[in-house]
Amino acid sequence: MAQGTRAGRDGWRAAALLTPAFVGLCVFVIGPAIVSAFVAGTDKNLTGPDFHWVGTANLREALADPDLGQAVRNTLVYCLLTVIPSVLFGLLLALAAERVTRGRAAVRFALFLPASANIVAMAVVFQYIFDSSPDGLANTLVGFVGIDPVNWLGDRATALPVVALVGGWRLTSFVFVVYLAGLTAIPRSVYEAADVDGVRGLARLRHVTLPLLAPTTVFLGVFVTVLTLQTFETVAVLTEGGPLDSSTTIIYYIYKVGFTGSFRIGYASMIALLLLVGVVLVGAAGALLGRRVRMARQLDGMGAEDPVAEGGRS
Repeated sequence: MAQGTRAGRDGWRAAALLTPAFVGLCVFVIGPAIVSAFVAGTDKNLTGPDFHWVGTANLREALADPDLGQAVRNTLVYCLLTVIPSVLFGLLLALAAERVTRGRAAVRFALFLPASANIVAMAVVFQYIFDSSPDGLANTLVGFVGIDPVNWLGDRATALPVVALVGGWRLTSFVFVVYLAGLTAIPRSVYEAADVDGVRGLARLRHVTLPLLAPTTVFLGVFVTVLTLQTFETVAVLTEGGPLDSSTTIIYYIYKVGFTGSFRIGYASMIALLLLVGVVLVGAAGALLGRRVRMARQLDGMGAEDPVAEGGRS
């Protein structure tokens, strides 16, 4: 009887602690998502209270919208320019920081700063760096090698790469932090066993470190991809989607359609719903890949008595 009473009290306490978070989730996430899903099937406009149900008309328009197609292509290019380099450089920085002995805390703090910085403020700084005038920092640097001043943010050929550079700079810092945590979690005994078996240098990186970091790599690949699909701040500050929509991403296009110009919030909600479906598919693919990685590690562990030694002999 006493145990039942205690369990009841614990349940009420847990409910009391979870209620504020659940209410916030309903008010700020679930509720707006349901409203947005409903509005996606209407011709709702922010300039007036009236709207009509249009069914799949917004979906058909979205699938045939050339401007949305351009935004999707820009977003995919942005992902390609940011995800792979940020994961690669973040891993290299984490490996280097792990080997630092003097000033380790200062090095890690410096590499973590971009991840903690306000992205809007940093975008403003980069806007001055890539100023089109000859006195801009970027143009000053390229001028040393004889290159004429470049309109970095006003040229279709350079606008999106510059925006991707700013986004990748911040993402690399985040990836560095996660990889550093993954490296710290690897038991020292694994490296000691590798040293005993003569597995050192690049061989140890290839056969010990990278396989153990595989789940972290899968997580980062999926998480960073989802973040890049939602890029907005850097585009809004640096280029406003220009020139000629060459740097417009999906989220910025939703903003343009729903909150500027025509104020077609119904059509913008349909595009947001399609983006949500894409993000869910990316997450599901990542979960499946992560499961296969874990299963492969389990099978490797059962199939070899000494994985480190097997890696050193291969």
